[in-house]
Amino acid sequence: MSTTVYLVRHGEAAESWDQALDPGLSERGAQQAREMAARLNGEITPVKLFSSPLNRTRETAFPLADLWQDGAIITPELSEVPSAGLDLGNRRAWLTSVMEGKWSEQSDHLQSWRETILDFTRKQTRDAVFVTHFVVINSIIGAIENNDNVVVFRPDHCSITKIQVSGDSMSIIEKGQEAVTVVK
Repeated sequence: MSTTVYLVRHGEAAESWDQALDPGLSERGAQQAREMAARLNGEITPVKLFSSPLNRTRETAFPLADLWQDGAIITPELSEVPSAGLDLGNRRAWLTSVMEGKWSEQSDHLQSWRETILDFTRKQTRDAVFVTHFVVINSIIGAIENNDNVVVFRPDHCSITKIQVSGDSMSIIEKGQEAVTVVK
C-alpha cells in the first residue's frame, strides 16, 4: 500500500533568517497560506496535517486546519535545519555554507537531523500534509533522487510537492513550484 505525502513549504516569513529566530508570517505569507489551503482543500479530502513547531509553519498550517476543522500535529521531526545555537549575525553565512555543500560533508549532528526527517517520512502509512521548511523538503527530495547536494531544488513559499511512500521506498509524484530568483 502506498501513501501520498504533500510537502508544503511555509509562507513568506515576516522577518529573515538572520533577523529573528522564530518569526511568524508576513501579510503576504498569510495570503499564500490561505491560497495553499484552498488549493489543497479542493484537491484532497482531509488527511493528517503535521507542522514544524515554528511560528511560520504553524501559521501556514492554520488555514488548512481551520478548513478541515482539525488541528495540525506539531512535529519536531519537521523542524528547520538546526543552526547549532549561532547568534543571528552568524546564521546567514552558516546557512549559506551548509546549503552550498553536500550532505556527506556535513556534521554528524546535521546528518542525524536529516535521517530523523527521512525516518519520519518513511513511517507514514496514511496520506499526510507536512508543513515544513526549505531544507527539510530538500532533504527528502535529495534522498529520493539519490543526490548528495543539500539543495536539489528551490521550493517556493507555500509550494506543494507530492511524494509517494511505500515502506522504505519513496518517489516523487510532482515537485512544487520553484522560487523565482530576481537578480537586482
